[in-house]
Amino acid sequence: MAFFAAPGVFISAENPAVPLFSLGGLNFHMHGLSLALQFALCCVLVAVSTLSAQLAVLAWVRVFRKSPKLSRATLREDELPHVLVQLPVRNEGLLAVRVTEAAAAMDWPKDRLTIQLLDDGDDDNHAALVRDALAVTPEGVKLDILRRGNRTGFKAGNLAFGLKHCDAPYVAIFDADFVPPPDFLRRTLPVLVADPGLAFVQARWGHANRNANWLTRVQGLLLDSHFAVEQEARFRAGLPISFNGTAGVWSRAAIEEGGGWTGDTLTEDLDLSMRCMMQGWRAAMMPELMVPGELPQTAAAWRAQQARWTKGHAQTARKLLPQVWSSEMPLWKKAAMTLQMCQFAFYMLAFASAAISLTLMYMGVVYYSGVALLGLIVTALGLCSSIGYLYLGQRMLGLHREPRLYRALLLAVVFPSGLILANTRATFEAFFSTRMDFNRTTRVGEKHAGGWRGGPELIAGVLLPIFAFAESNWSAVFFFFAVSGLVSIGIMGASGTGDPVRQRITPGE
Repeated sequence: MAFFAAPGVFISAENPAVPLFSLGGLNFHMHGLSLALQFALCCVLVAVSTLSAQLAVLAWVRVFRKSPKLSRATLREDELPHVLVQLPVRNEGLLAVRVTEAAAAMDWPKDRLTIQLLDDGDDDNHAALVRDALAVTPEGVKLDILRRGNRTGFKAGNLAFGLKHCDAPYVAIFDADFVPPPDFLRRTLPVLVADPGLAFVQARWGHANRNANWLTRVQGLLLDSHFAVEQEARFRAGLPISFNGTAGVWSRAAIEEGGGWTGDTLTEDLDLSMRCMMQGWRAAMMPELMVPGELPQTAAAWRAQQARWTKGHAQTARKLLPQVWSSEMPLWKKAAMTLQMCQFAFYMLAFASAAISLTLMYMGVVYYSGVALLGLIVTALGLCSSIGYLYLGQRMLGLHREPRLYRALLLAVVFPSGLILANTRATFEAFFSTRMDFNRTTRVGEKHAGGWRGGPELIAGVLLPIFAFAESNWSAVFFFFAVSGLVSIGIMGASGTGDPVRQRITPGE
């Protein structure tokens, strides 16, 4: 999904050449350090502006470029192919039963439909899951409940394990918190069958609990824009598209040619998608087909989910970018895949921008006029592109007249700003650690615990404005989004503490 927020640029009004310290009567002016830091800040701002400009370009493509017409194969009932529906679950309780019931109710010949309930849960939950899943499965529907007994590779390992037990040429995938409509296969399979160059067909996510609170409303806005603007624009422009992990159907040939599901990143969907795109496969979006799912309802759950996605994107970039740039793909495709995989970098760049700006403020440095102008331009570009991107997503879906839209738009810029610390940490872990933490997104009624509960965000959110006021009174206004986001996420994080839902594993275990 898209990562963005409005960056702030922090400009000091102090004298440009104030001595930092004195030793033996010699004043040491930090002009060289100031110059180096301002140059580094310019590099960071250019990178941030590139990510912001990408949103603006995708929005332009979404508005002004027509969607390609999808071919649909006309298949007689006896020509419908065998389809495998995979449901990877782990201690999902009633959600696992619900998705099983929905999958079993899909309109497809029973002799050509296999449903796999892939249980990676704890031993003491398995018997109850088997009983309840069988109870909601109609007679004649083939339901295989598979349990591999280990967690190697997490979801990717679970999906790969299921593929070993069925040779169906098409594979639909649904996470436990999604509910596929009965006509899902009838609408997606003809598209996949008609175009043998398609790796997968992706449906749009819906949000069953969108109005539960302001946090879920914000998530709804972010995900709506991801699907209705970003993914749809990539599809219209013929750019590589990433599978979103659920609510889609794959060609098995693409999975195998792309190298299969691998568990060396936390975003197995992005990883396999990009490998398939490098092999020349394409993908299709069906935004008119909506599959409702559940959104995390606590800040702790959302922060853990976003950190996992950020870390997974960074891991995928580390893994695949050398292959992308050493390949013989055209330059435009290399650039498009790089920008898509590197969206995670916004949070690290925002953190670096704040750290450099605070250092310069402490040194009492006045920015060069070009640096100050660049900062203001990047801030304006970030705000305009982010808000425009979000509003366009609601407009494309006919939701732009919602009474609470404008408050939600503001919060959709504020709340992601509160993820800067957690996602920067996740990015560094992706590049400098081989250990994998898989924090499954907690469901409604569950609570997430661990060492990261919102305290760092709250402390940073309180100290930032104090420091800014102490160094330069008027500069604190530039911290508005960062401070508001950090304090909001920090306070809300307390609502998500409790028993942990976490799995740790070292690759290869």
